[in-house]
Amino acid sequence: MNNNVCPNCGEKLSPFYMKENCPKCKVNLLYFGLEQRLAEDEAQARKEVDAVNRFVNILKSSSVASPILIIRLILFFTPLASMCLPMYGDINLISLIMGLIKGTLEIGNVIMPLVSMALVIVLSLAVIISSLFSSTKNGFIRNMIFSAVNTAVFVALGLFIGGIGVGWYITLAIYIFEMVLHIICNKSILKSNK
Repeated sequence: MNNNVCPNCGEKLSPFYMKENCPKCKVNLLYFGLEQRLAEDEAQARKEVDAVNRFVNILKSSSVASPILIIRLILFFTPLASMCLPMYGDINLISLIMGLIKGTLEIGNVIMPLVSMALVIVLSLAVIISSLFSSTKNGFIRNMIFSAVNTAVFVALGLFIGGIGVGWYITLAIYIFEMVLHIICNKSILKSNK
């Protein structure tokens, strides 16, 4: 809206015209079209609230809408516990962290186990984030791809490093169980979306 023209009758106004009403048609210049602007603002706010609600509903239906989804979500964090068991020989997550803190760790001797455990954490986070969008289009395929890549990298590094321990086997079992849960959860999500 041009401030130098009356929005109602089109009367040209001086840039220095400071009165509240148009000199020709007497319409209030300040409040003219206020209801329409408020209605537009309300419609825009409703769109934004609807978008947030859709996003929250996707997160809920992908992660906590059923007991099996909650179990899967909890399972995603269990590799942190299994990495506290011996992963490669006597090396585990706690011994790596304590060795780094105390400065008694020779990085050259544990670089590959350190890389392996870091990848477990990073790739597990990718799986968790992907799973939060399970109910979206291609969510199941995306979950399976992330989990398969995570498992393949973990197995390859385990075979490369060698000396695998009980923590490694438990972590592998968790990853395989995660993929089974993706299949079960996908069926649950498809059933709830009908």
